[in-house]
Amino acid sequence: MLLSGSLHFVALPAHAIGVANVVVTDVYWGTNKGSPENPHPGDVNVQLSIELTNVGDDVARSVIVTLPLHRPLMQNYTGPDGKENSRTSISQVAGDIQSGQSNARTILFTVSIDANAREDNYQYDLKVSYKSARELQEINKSIPIYVPIWWGDLRVEGVTTSPLKMYPDNKQVHVKVKIRNSGRGAVSNVQLHLELTRPFVVSSSGSDSLFLGSLPAGQEYETDFVVDVQQNATFGQYSLTLSEDRNGKRASVGEVPLYVNEKVRFEILSVTPQDVSIGETGIVIKVELKNAGSVKADSVRVQLKVGNFFSGTLTDFLGTMLAGETKVAFFTVDIDSKAQPGHYAIDLRFDWTQEDSSLDDTQSISFSVQAPPFPVIPVIILIGIVAGAAYFLYKKRFKKTQPQAK
Repeated sequence: MLLSGSLHFVALPAHAIGVANVVVTDVYWGTNKGSPENPHPGDVNVQLSIELTNVGDDVARSVIVTLPLHRPLMQNYTGPDGKENSRTSISQVAGDIQSGQSNARTILFTVSIDANAREDNYQYDLKVSYKSARELQEINKSIPIYVPIWWGDLRVEGVTTSPLKMYPDNKQVHVKVKIRNSGRGAVSNVQLHLELTRPFVVSSSGSDSLFLGSLPAGQEYETDFVVDVQQNATFGQYSLTLSEDRNGKRASVGEVPLYVNEKVRFEILSVTPQDVSIGETGIVIKVELKNAGSVKADSVRVQLKVGNFFSGTLTDFLGTMLAGETKVAFFTVDIDSKAQPGHYAIDLRFDWTQEDSSLDDTQSISFSVQAPPFPVIPVIILIGIVAGAAYFLYKKRFKKTQPQAK
């Protein structure tokens, strides 16, 4: 696969018919012809593949290929004196190449790319030398090849979320960012990061980043990040940054706009009664609520999420609550006789629909559970018994002290 430009086949003169003729049939980065790589300025020790084919009608013996080096391609080495030097060319032995396309031979050159390289199609004059088997005629030729240095260029194309509308305290929101490689080269081995700022936080470890293996030029890819929205988020427009980390360097890909919608906020105005007794039954608890937001809530349901010692009718349906509207939820509660005295915090759960979204919230209320009061009637009875016994003893002693009639 030719990356760019054209390759020049060197035609042999008529008197050379019957000899070998080695030409370059492909140049690509990496080792996979079907999926070439796309190196970038500053990359070190990358593979450049050059495919050779003998289009003559004789065997090419002892093929040697020499690639001259000049910027942006380099190959450095450390000399005996310990100093770093740059080679002016590198050679590879290709051995014998039979004639025919099926006998193509690929030669690998390991090179580095200048960090200041610009996008271009760079020409190099490849030196090829070999002998034609029949006459052992030595052939030397120079074949122009073109080595592309193209950059990938990621850009944000669009953003969607699932669910479509976000609210404070939403969990596991999928932020799907469609990106496009608008450059002329492939993008490969890139780590993408969604730079989160308040009120957005990661839903789980690593849910704000992903690895992009390869994206050819002109193609699109939809990323999927998972985030949570903090409970105290203020509704309105936010902008996050999508960045790429390539070879240790981080750069911005584009902005990711997100909108947090207003969520109905219920305010607890009063709870009565707040003092209850162990063993008490049929207690009617009234919770006065207000829709303190600026949007209405439909199908409002309120639930007391009680523990083991409370039972009864623990759910009330309030229907629609307009912005600023106040309503009272009623619950009928029994207190188990095995409950212990003390303060009990109980969750009050709200769930409702808002603009076709099902939402919920939980707040806390508390009750003081007290020991049952000392029973009054048994005390009166006990006092009566004690008084009666005292009177009986008094009468008995009084009779003993009186003189007996004769």
